[in-house]
Amino acid sequence: MNLSQSNNNLGATFLKLTELIKTLRSENGCPWDRKQTLKSFHPYVLEEYHELVHAINELDSNEMVEEAGDLIFLTIFLSCMIEEAGYGTLSEMLIGVHEKMTRRHPHVFGDISVSSDKEVIENWSRIKASEEKIRLRNSVLDGVPKSLPALSRAHKLSSRAARVGFDWPNVTDLASKIEEELNEFKHAIENNEMDGVREELGDLLFVLVNLGRHLGIDPEAALNETSDKFERRFRHIEGRLESKNKSWLETEITEMDRYWDEAKILETTSQD
Repeated sequence: MNLSQSNNNLGATFLKLTELIKTLRSENGCPWDRKQTLKSFHPYVLEEYHELVHAINELDSNEMVEEAGDLIFLTIFLSCMIEEAGYGTLSEMLIGVHEKMTRRHPHVFGDISVSSDKEVIENWSRIKASEEKIRLRNSVLDGVPKSLPALSRAHKLSSRAARVGFDWPNVTDLASKIEEELNEFKHAIENNEMDGVREELGDLLFVLVNLGRHLGIDPEAALNETSDKFERRFRHIEGRLESKNKSWLETEITEMDRYWDEAKILETTSQD
């Protein structure tokens, strides 16, 4: 099959998918699909996105293909609802993003030369900043979605502020700020100031996100890796208790800690 035939098949498949969605949304379609709105639908997109990320992290090729398909379906479904609402056509969306990506890659589609991915990012930022929608923003922080996961949103907000010089100068100053916020958090706990505890915990997390940013560590990825590690070790505890026919109620925390340490040793051994 040549490239032209492949493109024709892809185009035909895309049209079939949009027609399927329109049928689901039609008067004689599916009641569940018909009642969906732009606001009700976005949680499903987020769920499918995370399922795709999980498949990628697990290097599960079959799941990657299936979950990517699910995410594509939901994105087109959203686009069809946007079209139904009269905000813009699917064709306009596709043409718009094609033009934008072409414009932002002049080193591929134009006469700009780059020697590194760093230069690509610099060009991207410069071109993006020159676009009308970006130029008309009232604040440096405009355009950071409030629906982002909290750690990612904190990272993006502080990165935007850092671009104009509002930032800690170095990691040492950030470490001092973490110590300050930790002391304020402890003080709120000691005084049973629950509103203060919540606020100080948020402050502490925000500064930790900024420490990660200064060190080039994505906080969302780092926390996910730690959560994966916790899950592996906790499942090891469950397995050890199951092998002994013991329930949680019959198990002291000291025994759980022992199995936790076993899991740590096993992980270290497997990495050697």
